[in-house]
Amino acid sequence: MIPPRPIRRFLAGCAAIAPLVTGLPAMGQEIVSNVFGEDTNGFGQNTITPGIFFEDPVTRDTVRTDPMRIGEIDANTPLILEADSVTYDTDGQVARAIGEAEAFFGNRVLGADALTYDIANGTVSAEGAVALRNDDGTFLFADDATLATDLTNGTVSEPRLLIDGGGKLAAVEGERVDGRYTVLSKAVYSACDVCVDDPTPLWRVRADRVIHDEVSRDIIYQDATFDVEGVSVFYLPYFRHPDPSVERRSGFLTPEFSRDGTIGATVKTPYFFNLAPNRDLTITPYVTTGDGPLLEAEYRARTEAGQYRLFGTGTINDTLGDGDEFRGALSGEGLFRLDDIGAENWYAGYGVDLATDDTFLRRYDYTAEDRTTSRAFIGSQTDRLFTETSLIYFQSFRPEENDDTIPFVMPEFRYSNRVLEDPTYGIATVEASAVRLDRELGRDYNRIGAGLKWQRDYVTDPGILITPFADAQTDLYLIEDDPQFSENTEIRATGAAGVEIRYPLIAQNALGTHVIQPIAQLIVAPNSSDSDTIPNEDSIDTEFDETSLFSLDSRFPGEDRFEGGSRANLGVRYNFESTAGFEVEAVYGRVARLRDNNDFSSSSGLNEQLSDHVGSLSLTLPPYFDITHRFRIDADDGRFRRNEFYGQGQYGPVAGGIGYVFLSADPLAGFPEDREEIYGNAAIKLTDEWTVYGSARADLEDSRFVFSEGGVRFENECCAVDLSVERRFNDDRDANDDTSVGLTVRLKSLGG
Repeated sequence: MIPPRPIRRFLAGCAAIAPLVTGLPAMGQEIVSNVFGEDTNGFGQNTITPGIFFEDPVTRDTVRTDPMRIGEIDANTPLILEADSVTYDTDGQVARAIGEAEAFFGNRVLGADALTYDIANGTVSAEGAVALRNDDGTFLFADDATLATDLTNGTVSEPRLLIDGGGKLAAVEGERVDGRYTVLSKAVYSACDVCVDDPTPLWRVRADRVIHDEVSRDIIYQDATFDVEGVSVFYLPYFRHPDPSVERRSGFLTPEFSRDGTIGATVKTPYFFNLAPNRDLTITPYVTTGDGPLLEAEYRARTEAGQYRLFGTGTINDTLGDGDEFRGALSGEGLFRLDDIGAENWYAGYGVDLATDDTFLRRYDYTAEDRTTSRAFIGSQTDRLFTETSLIYFQSFRPEENDDTIPFVMPEFRYSNRVLEDPTYGIATVEASAVRLDRELGRDYNRIGAGLKWQRDYVTDPGILITPFADAQTDLYLIEDDPQFSENTEIRATGAAGVEIRYPLIAQNALGTHVIQPIAQLIVAPNSSDSDTIPNEDSIDTEFDETSLFSLDSRFPGEDRFEGGSRANLGVRYNFESTAGFEVEAVYGRVARLRDNNDFSSSSGLNEQLSDHVGSLSLTLPPYFDITHRFRIDADDGRFRRNEFYGQGQYGPVAGGIGYVFLSADPLAGFPEDREEIYGNAAIKLTDEWTVYGSARADLEDSRFVFSEGGVRFENECCAVDLSVERRFNDDRDANDDTSVGLTVRLKSLGG
């Protein structure tokens, strides 16, 4: 069914179209009111009010059809008229529609104050507030128009073209050709909103002749001049770009300019290749005045099975002075379903992140990371089953680390299957894992293990939640090329059993809802003594905080260490939610043991009979602030061993965040000194278009900045400009402390 009054519904909801060139009448609310106009009676004979008038393609008879039956009209009907009043001169075969008049031909709709349908000459004349919706969804507005009855060819006076995506064209005169082209003379194109008081857009393209191709969706200029704030900047005899409704098209993307203290002035000019609707390639020449050219390439694709991406960059120069001229990097990721090959619920993928040397990524500002991970994997996942096998390669850019001592994981296998899920018997899960670590220099490591976990929830009449649980694990180790472990093969069996008790207490008052939940976990387990017989590959860096306080699993992050010894995890949670939306969440707890556990480091807070104090406090005041404080306090001297504060908020035009982190030294985990950092970021929206922003991070332990950056951004409906300044404080051999300045300019709707 053709919707009634589609042109008027569009005009009522769209933004005003103001003049782009001097002398064009203002368009917008005036046109809307004119199209809506007052009801007008017909003239002459045979007045039809209201209704639909059309000419039958076979009998040439005049037919009136009720508007609710529009959908039943044959698709070959050449023209349909709708108006407040339609009159028909049978002698001259001329129909005149007055008052909110519209003509329909297929997907094309013509609206005006008045329409005159000349059947003999095959034309439709539109007068006053003319609006034409084309097949591609663009809208052409004009003062007057004379078109063929199929609404394709014809001439228009003072045309204005509104293109989906934000582009606007205005001209002195125009012509519709072949139902495909809108040809405009003395025309202007822009995406900027303008008004009668200020008719000059921020930027515009003026041309003697502009052609909009509705099929290829191109805008073509002849004798074009580009203006900024009314000032001519440059001239092109011929210029074309996709109209703003095009989402993908081969061509140049927005260039990037910067100035860096290490590599000099830089410019990136990406070129986008639209290979197919699901595949593209971007080639980016990256020119630096200090190091010469680099070349970037990124390939992306989506398939029926998944998606993948590869990015490569490189240069030929010997900036390191070691004789290796090629420097570069490769990154990317991919994920694919394997259903098409009969492996239902299976998937495969990869993630690659490699560089030729330890400073390339930082020197050319790709990343500040000092370690990267690449892996390939295959796995399966359902609501009960998970299994995955991976090959993993680590690359370190830290000067103190030798690549030959970094292991290559080939492979790592993980398996988890919830074999029982029953209200009576509880939940039982079978787990298995295996891994091999291979090194060029040093220890080779092999482990295979399997285990079983069980738990079952009981709720008593007073509302106490009781959860008994148990787990058992057996591991087989094979150690090679390490004289510290004389036995090459080691078998370890571990297990634990316990019960968790939670008693949530709820209270409500006029302020809101309070929930206090005491928690106690009582665990019985044999004491462990793994340090002399099993190397520690995956459980070195242990983090004890409120998130692991009530963990039913071992607090070690890997499998090489098992948390043995009988113990009690004790704590309390508190939640408050006010009727106004204010929220408070607090957690506090400790671990009590029967004896010390030397498998944990002395800095972990877990090795003594009474652990450190851990907890957190979070405050939420929507929509303004979120504040979180996390801590670990030494059980002996009351000092902070971990102290974290995070806050973010927004009030009016100001938004920002701040963070502070202090972590005490843990030599066993590879951190021989205390770590203390603070960072902050802020953005102030000065107006709807102007924003000032900045951020910084400082190392308080070393009394130095890590980085700082700031900038100013201007953005409106037609352009976005970002001017940024960044200061990097490097400590590697291939990049100095330097300041870089970047400028990005994007003209909306003009390619890009």
